[in-house]
Amino acid sequence: MRILPVIDLMKGQVVQAVRGDRANYRPVQSVLVHDARPLSVARALREATGCDEFYVADLDAIMGEPPQWRVLREMADEIEADFSVDAGITDTARAVKAMEAGAARVIVCSETLENMDTPRAIRSALSAERLLFSVDVVKGRVRSRCPVLEDADPLAVLDLMAHAGWSRFILLTLDRVGAGGGPDWPLLEEAGSRFPELSLIAGGGVRTPQDLQRLAAMNVSGALIATSLHSGWITPEDLQALKPPRL
Repeated sequence: MRILPVIDLMKGQVVQAVRGDRANYRPVQSVLVHDARPLSVARALREATGCDEFYVADLDAIMGEPPQWRVLREMADEIEADFSVDAGITDTARAVKAMEAGAARVIVCSETLENMDTPRAIRSALSAERLLFSVDVVKGRVRSRCPVLEDADPLAVLDLMAHAGWSRFILLTLDRVGAGGGPDWPLLEEAGSRFPELSLIAGGGVRTPQDLQRLAAMNVSGALIATSLHSGWITPEDLQALKPPRL
């Protein structure tokens, strides 16, 4: 199972995300690094975890402000890792711009979508291997500006987007992010059972090595983690122990 350390960007800093309450996000405080500069945090996460894939959320762009392309470019140039980037992608041009700025994969999230034409156009223009669709969930329902997706059942949205040609997904339960209460097990278990052919990444609530072990035993291909790393709830040694032994 892939582990994707999370970097949440706001105003040029890495912030601590808690339950999607962005008005109260503050610069991250971490046992791994002593400042909240993106490059410092990315380096510390890369060194501590050995992970070669990161999830980056440009919260400014998601909330309608200009994307932080310079920050992304700096991390992509300096860190030996792939960056999957959510930068409030609302059209194909911005998806291409994200890749030009260093994104290995582009994330289209339900929250910022306004219509279904956007994912269709992006999926037609870019290869499936470079795309992820994030199903953003609050209180068990999908968050979106798109009337087709807003307040829908997350599993219904998975089914809809799979039929539209998408195969890689993040199930991001926003009200569990940073709360340390554990992943959204009912949603993840049912999604894995109903859609075994899809690649599913779990986001929100991962706190312990046992959470990662349980996810690995399910039909989940990856997990987003941030607070658990910065708080020391999951250590580099824990991640090393999860790796299969070399033959």
